[in-house]
Amino acid sequence: MRHGPYLALIWLRLLWMAIGEEPPLLALLPPDDFAGSDSSSLLLSLHIKKTDGLCEQMLARGSVLPAEVTKLFTTTQDNQASARLELYAGERPFCEGNRFLGMLELAPLPMPSYRSFVQLEVTLLVDSGAIVCRAAEVESRALGEPFCEAEWRGEIGLGGPPPACSPYSEVTLFSHALTKHLPVLLPTRSVRLGGRDVIIRQHQRREQERIGTGGVLWEAAIVLADFVGRNGEQLAWAGKKVLELGAGTGLVAIALAHAGASVTATDGNLRVLQGAEANLQAAQPFAGSVALEVFDWNSAEDLAKIQRLGPWDAIVGSDLVYPGNAGKKCVDSNALSPPADQTLIELLEALRNDQTQMILALKDRTGELERFNATLLRHGFSSRRAVPDSIMPEFRDIPQVAVLHLEKTTWRVSNLCLAIAGCLWLFVESIPKSKCNYARCFTQISRCERVSFITLILILIERLRLRLPYVDACEAVAST
Repeated sequence: MRHGPYLALIWLRLLWMAIGEEPPLLALLPPDDFAGSDSSSLLLSLHIKKTDGLCEQMLARGSVLPAEVTKLFTTTQDNQASARLELYAGERPFCEGNRFLGMLELAPLPMPSYRSFVQLEVTLLVDSGAIVCRAAEVESRALGEPFCEAEWRGEIGLGGPPPACSPYSEVTLFSHALTKHLPVLLPTRSVRLGGRDVIIRQHQRREQERIGTGGVLWEAAIVLADFVGRNGEQLAWAGKKVLELGAGTGLVAIALAHAGASVTATDGNLRVLQGAEANLQAAQPFAGSVALEVFDWNSAEDLAKIQRLGPWDAIVGSDLVYPGNAGKKCVDSNALSPPADQTLIELLEALRNDQTQMILALKDRTGELERFNATLLRHGFSSRRAVPDSIMPEFRDIPQVAVLHLEKTTWRVSNLCLAIAGCLWLFVESIPKSKCNYARCFTQISRCERVSFITLILILIERLRLRLPYVDACEAVAST
């Protein structure tokens, strides 16, 4: 008797097939325990057709109804005039093998002044009797301007032959993690932070405007802005004084201000700050506040100004180290300066205190992460990578993008441990004590302020392996 409802569904399906009709996509299914009220569930998954006929699943088979889902899509052609959204039901990866339900078309789409894709928000609402599909162009809507929108309503189980393919009206799923060229192609970017769409305007003619990389929204900034809000409870931003190095488009400062922080966003390029200010104005109101300051990393006067504005509870930044000499085009004074890695670490040392949190988001393009971590160790810092669950889901499987928590090594403790370890090693190896001057050894080791703890250990072990006198080993370590 427990399987009676399922047998009834099977007989019902056979009856529909016998009379030459397709069964509806939904049916009332009993709960797992066959108790309580009935719930309506999807019998087939629902999809939106993407480029090349692939299906983007909106709702999975078995979803409890009523259900609602929203996803962000994008056009696929430069200056695309319209976007067609076709809805299918089935379990096959290509829409051609699934059942066509209906479609809607967004037209005319806005025509930006620069080559561009357009972001589209698609919402699907399903209950036991009908499907509603709504779509809207995101940018104009968020800016409060007239925007293109459309709606399709259909009964479940009804459909017809699919329309002819139109490559000039296709859409695909938008992902911040899969937009290598989109920072240049999009005059604006829409980023969802804490349930709000934040529209970031970008500077497109970067060389002519001397904006450099700061005028574009990059993946690391998106990840850091999301990280700020996603981990707001643990990081407790409300009321904190936060310094942002490299304001860029202003997205990270917006996220921090929404979380209640008092932010000072800095950049060495005045035009970048002007662009960030426009984005900040459009994103208000904030729970916190944002102030913008010009900060040329190579200017002692600017450094003193930022120090006076402190002390800082946190220092944050994204994409602050670059492949090769890419960063030298951001600010004129970079042309004759050391690599950004070294300059950045020296700035952190000058601006931090023992209570300052330091959080950076970096993208590894040509070995930047490994190089930066090595530079951190040489300067007495350590880094801890944020766990995947704490960052934006789109980037959790992309190891090239990392959020790093930086800490300054406590050298007093490290040197003491090293001295004790060295003495124990000498005892175990039975090196004649006449060759050891422990006080001198400890003095030599404690002077090694800019050598990593691991480096000291490795050099000391190598010297001991060769049975060199302990004092000579320490002198060799100190000389490094």
